[in-house]
Amino acid sequence: MVAIVVVLMFLGFILADLVLQKVEARRAALALVPARGGIAPRRPSLRPAIRDAWPTLPQAVYLSEGHSWLRPRPSGVFRIGPDALVGQALGSVTRVVPPRVGSEVWAGTPLFQVEAGDRVLTVAAPVSGRVVEVNPELQDRPELAVSEPYGAGWVCTFLPSRLAEEKPVWRLGQKAVAWFEQEVQRFSQFLWTRFDSDLALGETSLDGGVPAPGSLKAFDADAWKAFEIEFLSPR
Repeated sequence: MVAIVVVLMFLGFILADLVLQKVEARRAALALVPARGGIAPRRPSLRPAIRDAWPTLPQAVYLSEGHSWLRPRPSGVFRIGPDALVGQALGSVTRVVPPRVGSEVWAGTPLFQVEAGDRVLTVAAPVSGRVVEVNPELQDRPELAVSEPYGAGWVCTFLPSRLAEEKPVWRLGQKAVAWFEQEVQRFSQFLWTRFDSDLALGETSLDGGVPAPGSLKAFDADAWKAFEIEFLSPR
């Protein structure tokens, strides 16, 4: 009888410890990722975290709602590529599939793809027009789309056909920075709603709720499709 009591007490201690670990893990998750409703306890400002961990947005670069960036060239064309949120979500890419030179594309329709292993994300065109050039460097160095998203990681050069109508929805300067920070928070919320308690917290977030590089890779194909719909398809 005494032996049974001792065993039961031992099991009770183990269960209590497991419950405590579960509670601490959930508290850590709440501290790292914005909670449902957008309010996170003890969440520091995202501004320094984004400045330190993510590429700086150059002043002459526009951001589109579908997370592509545009940079004007003296000839009147625009270089286009995936912005830093796409690169941060993937962490690394194995291939970039550019559009065909000469193809005509409408804003909001597929423009190019980025691949990470067997997973693919399609980025929509931020503007209507014609593709006049693709970046030959990406064929051998697709990682440039992540490491230099606003420079050498450009995917194609585009000649807009409806610039006056479509340019007003792009974001530049402080408006672009403020919007991008909101999108980082939204991406953190996106990860949180799909958070699996069995995942290691370090795989999905950095301190302050800033998603870690490659955080999307911790999730299944359904999450990738949802990310594409929610972040890469302009509303």
